[in-house]
Amino acid sequence: MGKRKMVESNIEDKKDDTRSYFTWNLEMERVLADVMRDQRNLGRKGDGNWKTVAYNTAAHVLSNHFKVQLIGDNVKNQIKLWRTWYEIVSDILSQSGFDWDSTKYMITVENEDAWNEYVKVIPNWDDIVDLCAKDRATGTGAENTLDADDIMNKEENEGEDSHCVNIDLEEPNSTTKKDSHKQGWRERRDNFLNEISG
Repeated sequence: MGKRKMVESNIEDKKDDTRSYFTWNLEMERVLADVMRDQRNLGRKGDGNWKTVAYNTAAHVLSNHFKVQLIGDNVKNQIKLWRTWYEIVSDILSQSGFDWDSTKYMITVENEDAWNEYVKVIPNWDDIVDLCAKDRATGTGAENTLDADDIMNKEENEGEDSHCVNIDLEEPNSTTKKDSHKQGWRERRDNFLNEISG
């Protein structure tokens, strides 16, 4: 009786943990784009989000067309990926000196200065990772934050230049708070980088 309960429990765990992964190719993505345009024209996209029926319809059309097994979540995940790509590319193209080459389907940079302005040095990246990243390493040889801190301190003491930054920790007044909210994240980043680089 104990074994039977254990087997049933394992089966239940497997049912809950099933995920559906799908690999897309360019032809499938193009058909998906056409189907989603049709769905949009039918009013199945509102408030910036697609309706479930649009995902399910696209999955059905693609499954029949390519003789594959797709579900609405596969379509939804592909659309999420496209949104991520769109956000990244749009952000880069909004910067001065970047353009889109519609024959090569890629971002181009006018000159090295535009690239250097966009890509910034973050001298305190180790601190940011230490405080913001999830702890993922668990295997043999993985180091915790104390180990990493010891290693970084040894490296700094071996002749590397250290940088000091004065940070005002006083509570800003209400005018400063309003101004800081109006200021874009890029501008705040640029100001911070200019401050620490002297």
